[in-house]
Amino acid sequence: MMNFTDLLTIAMPVFERKEFFLDALESALNQTVKCEVIVIDNCSSHDYFEKVCKEKKVTYYRNKSNIGMARNFAKGFELSNTPFVMNLQDDDQLAPNYVEAFQAAVREHPDIDIFFTDFIRLTNQGKLPHKHTLPFGYMEKGDKIIEYGIKYRLGFPYMASAIKRTKMNGFDKYDAGGCYDWAWVYSEADKFSFYGDPRQLYIFREHENQDTQKNSIRYVMTIPYIYEEILQNKVSDPKLKQQAAKAAFWELIHLKSLAGKQMIRDFLKEDTVFSNYLSRKIKKDIRVKILFLLPKLSVYLFYKSSKKTNLV
Repeated sequence: MMNFTDLLTIAMPVFERKEFFLDALESALNQTVKCEVIVIDNCSSHDYFEKVCKEKKVTYYRNKSNIGMARNFAKGFELSNTPFVMNLQDDDQLAPNYVEAFQAAVREHPDIDIFFTDFIRLTNQGKLPHKHTLPFGYMEKGDKIIEYGIKYRLGFPYMASAIKRTKMNGFDKYDAGGCYDWAWVYSEADKFSFYGDPRQLYIFREHENQDTQKNSIRYVMTIPYIYEEILQNKVSDPKLKQQAAKAAFWELIHLKSLAGKQMIRDFLKEDTVFSNYLSRKIKKDIRVKILFLLPKLSVYLFYKSSKKTNLV
């Protein structure tokens, strides 16, 4: 009898992009332990996903209108009936034993809320390691997730995570583009138990049509908030608090080095937790106010030279 688990649904949120979808879908279907697989189409202009799903006998859902990337990711949790859901991005892939590893972890630690694995980058130069330092093994509480986020820079592999469906609450607060997934994970980490598998069971593809590449500045805009408003408030150790504050300030410098005045003005007009945070910082912190009055080029050159001398 074929191995199957009813503990997990692999949900694939998709929109427009076709070129990597089949590889991603087949990696979900060709698991050593099978599970439910669904595809949620955010109202693409074509029927490619629907046709492939029909051919592969995969459950397909289509939104009546485009509800945004974060909400479409959350939709997988709404449409699934299993205890856990993992969102497989349409340009990434799973190792064949991802679900098997998940099942083994839950069997050994039935209380875990989030299962994640290490990952590898798939680039034009082939498979390469990533730059993040991650904690692995069983963690009854996510304090180490928070600590590592501060000490070793943000890097929690949300994309490689299977998350307990009942824990996916409060996601909409960060639905403003950028690093909304990191904002959610780090804000809730101390309430969750984790299991990190050190094997590279997720393949993260890097390419020109990737959202993080096309909207890289948008991602940088959300990072200072995560350090200062989330991580700094999650720890009591003065050294960690100081490190989080320092990281937030350097990310503000990074943001100013990349974003022009008009982009900053447009961002500040939005009503999100991220834009409101930046607005408060500019008004109340004289250092940040001066920083955002400086020419972009001078800040860019300063930031680049600081990285070379390891000040960042």
